[in-house]
Amino acid sequence: MISRDDVVCAYRLFFDREPESEAVVAHYAAEVSTLRALSELFLNSSEFRQNYEAAMPPRPPRVPFNGPPMQVEMGATPEQLTALFAKIGAQWEHLGQTEPHWSVLTNESYFQQNFQMNREAFYASGESELQMFDATLARAGVNRSGLQRCVELGCGVGRVTIGLAARFEQVLGMDVSAAHLEVAQAHVQGLGLTNLRLSHLQAIGDVATLAPYDVLYSRMVLQHNPPPVAARLLRDLLAGLRPGGVAFLQLPTYRAGYRFALAEYLRQQNTTEMEMHYLPQAALLDLLAEQGCRVLELREDDAIGLSVIAVSNTLLVQKVAP
Repeated sequence: MISRDDVVCAYRLFFDREPESEAVVAHYAAEVSTLRALSELFLNSSEFRQNYEAAMPPRPPRVPFNGPPMQVEMGATPEQLTALFAKIGAQWEHLGQTEPHWSVLTNESYFQQNFQMNREAFYASGESELQMFDATLARAGVNRSGLQRCVELGCGVGRVTIGLAARFEQVLGMDVSAAHLEVAQAHVQGLGLTNLRLSHLQAIGDVATLAPYDVLYSRMVLQHNPPPVAARLLRDLLAGLRPGGVAFLQLPTYRAGYRFALAEYLRQQNTTEMEMHYLPQAALLDLLAEQGCRVLELREDDAIGLSVIAVSNTLLVQKVAP
């Protein structure tokens, strides 16, 4: 049997109000035998469901299955890839010099003038992200103890990199922006980490020199690269995975009306604004198959924001032994 106080506390917790009357309190105290039963009763009530749904943010509209195909030009010459990579590098160098933390997590709390008071929350978000990574590995039955060397593409200011260094014997964090890496180095300098190295990605072919490694980690990074650049980076990085190694990746794969034309894009003047690009899912899956990777888990995510009617995917893939 439960007490009167138990019933009153349950009303306040689940309904955010006081009970209607002492008679109602007495009824629940007499008729409900355990706190668990009382909780289940309140959780399944129409009042709780209405209050909960009202408090939840609106769900983003789903992309319809009858959406038109994207027009995306994937083929690029070595010279075009170099030019594309240089444009992206210039954008992110500017962002690293002006708003290094906001450019990683686009929340006004992380503008330079607000950052110090929100510093702890910023870096804590990296550990929260890695708990999602841990859970995904566990669901797929991947034993992390057998994975030693990790490469992170787009390490930025080291928000996630530090947590990776706590999980793996060796970690290499790469970024296209020297300004971001300078902030990251200042942050990790006093932590005494001897298994973490940061590297400036200066040319698109640099990633091909890093093999071999057991883990590839990249979230909210490939989405800022034009599709031919994202595909080239991903192809070279997956080629460097050891058999049995895994890659945890996120990138957008569809938005109605998105198009990418190489010549048109290269004619545009360089801007300092953050770009969002989409690599068609079919091209992504073809690339994974080409590099001998099997998909362990593929999910839609909200990494590009809830207001965008688009598809972003998070994937865990594993390199298959030859």
